[in-house]
Amino acid sequence: MTDSMGLLPDTRARERQAPRLLIVDDCEDDALLVEAELARRGMRVSWRRVDEPVDMAAALAADEWDLVLCDQAMPAFDCRRALQVLQRSGKDVPFVVHSGSMSAGEGVGVMYEGARDYVPKGDFARLLAVIERERQALSDRSAVRHAVRRIRELSLFDHGSMLPNKVNFLARVADWMACRRRGAGRAAAAMFVIDVDQFMRVNLGYGYGAGSEILLELGRRLAAIVPAQGVLARLEGDLFGVFVPGVVDEGQAEFTARWLLRAVDRPFASPRGALRLTASVGIVLFDDAADQAADVLTQAELALAECKRAGGNQLRIHAAGMSRSSLEAFALELDLRAALEREEFRLHYQPIVGASSCHARGAEALLRWQHPEHGLLEPDRFVPIADRTGLIVDIGGWVLAQACLQGARWRKEGVEGFEMSVNVSAVQFARPGLLAQVECALAQSGFPPSALILEITESSLMSDTGHAEQCLRALKTLGVRIAIDDFGTGYSSLAYLRRLPIDVIKIDRELIGEVDRDNDAEAIVRAALAMAHSLRLKVVAEGVETAAQEILLQASCCDSLQGFRYGRPAVPAAFRFGSLTPDR
Repeated sequence: MTDSMGLLPDTRARERQAPRLLIVDDCEDDALLVEAELARRGMRVSWRRVDEPVDMAAALAADEWDLVLCDQAMPAFDCRRALQVLQRSGKDVPFVVHSGSMSAGEGVGVMYEGARDYVPKGDFARLLAVIERERQALSDRSAVRHAVRRIRELSLFDHGSMLPNKVNFLARVADWMACRRRGAGRAAAAMFVIDVDQFMRVNLGYGYGAGSEILLELGRRLAAIVPAQGVLARLEGDLFGVFVPGVVDEGQAEFTARWLLRAVDRPFASPRGALRLTASVGIVLFDDAADQAADVLTQAELALAECKRAGGNQLRIHAAGMSRSSLEAFALELDLRAALEREEFRLHYQPIVGASSCHARGAEALLRWQHPEHGLLEPDRFVPIADRTGLIVDIGGWVLAQACLQGARWRKEGVEGFEMSVNVSAVQFARPGLLAQVECALAQSGFPPSALILEITESSLMSDTGHAEQCLRALKTLGVRIAIDDFGTGYSSLAYLRRLPIDVIKIDRELIGEVDRDNDAEAIVRAALAMAHSLRLKVVAEGVETAAQEILLQASCCDSLQGFRYGRPAVPAAFRFGSLTPDR
């Protein structure tokens, strides 16, 4: 065996640009002649000559080559055996037979076995063309492989953290389960699903850029904790999955989960200083787990949902008897994510009447979900899920747009002075985009801003009074009016009523339901009316169902009434105008 790099006296960059040939030939003079003739034709090459199978295999393993140029027959070696050595190496290198005696038939035969071409010795012009062609083809194949590898990375790894994604995670767990069924792996394992509690508030309060950095840091911390034989994945958003073989019982699973939570315990850096977070963990032991990896993940997410419903900042191990309601709630959440796109939401409208005339002066838009399997769902079935997942923001924007469009239609049909009330969730109110949603709904519908009343609960306003005041004043610049919903069940503080730009209070239905048979309830309602009127606020009484309630509220100078006495929520075609007072 003889080595020669046949290099021009040039830089290392030029060296890398020169075609690299692995020449399989028993004659060094033939290899030198190839180098010289190619150089005479303008192609400088680097090369190495081998003439035995072992040396060829070693050369393929040690370096990258642009082409293997192989003599047809050598004393202890031939081109077919050399081709087999290349194929066994797994390297994608073009193989060209270089022979002085090979017939066309023999050349085609070797090509059928995997050679790229055959070139008669002495035909250096053809050899030059073949090298250039194969080098370009190799470059093209390399680009394709790189693209395929990149596509695979994008399809199997989270783009931001480069942790395995959900598809990758489930595939690795499925591989482990298959080994376990064959008896080839450890039988015990556990899956953990980790979710940061109320992370949406981090995004809203600190910005999505800061939120992303915190999640990347959390991913790095978890990666430092998860054992080498385990799998860490970012399933979506702030949801991480961890698979750990060798966890044999609940005690070990809980210990492992608390160890994982150490990644969340330390404060995170944020634009406003150190930020402390909590997290919840759902756990599944594989001893009792389902047969499919996706089913195991579902069980872990059900256990996580139980943590969230209990207030978060805890862990829970999935139990075989986990309630049917948990399964239904989880399935409902999956359906809810596509409901807006499938146009399954509906708005029903309940009349709001003037207390003195009992004529409809407006309506409250109330959301319903026409579920394909469960039928028409009331908001208490799905709005808490939408709040928890943040889906309520997009749903709330849709409600605003549709309610304004319907109000504009009724006005065009001759219903003068008609007002539309729309509920704003706490999550939607906390998001900076609410102002833009309202502005867009008004602009696209042509509905007068002064006729739109946004209903916001006391608890939403009091969770951050500084933000509440700023947001309400911005909304008021659009000309809309603000109502406090469910008044009388929360803070009911005169101080915030004076400070915040509020136009209407809506007395909660629980108080109104007791007003005609409970002296305390009546006193509270009368006091609320007097307080509101002293501040020049309008008052709507919700939940009016009886004539006695109506008479008392009229006598107390309530401005507007709402409740089943005047109509249940109805689709636009069934909405009634005019006098809505039943016979007393």
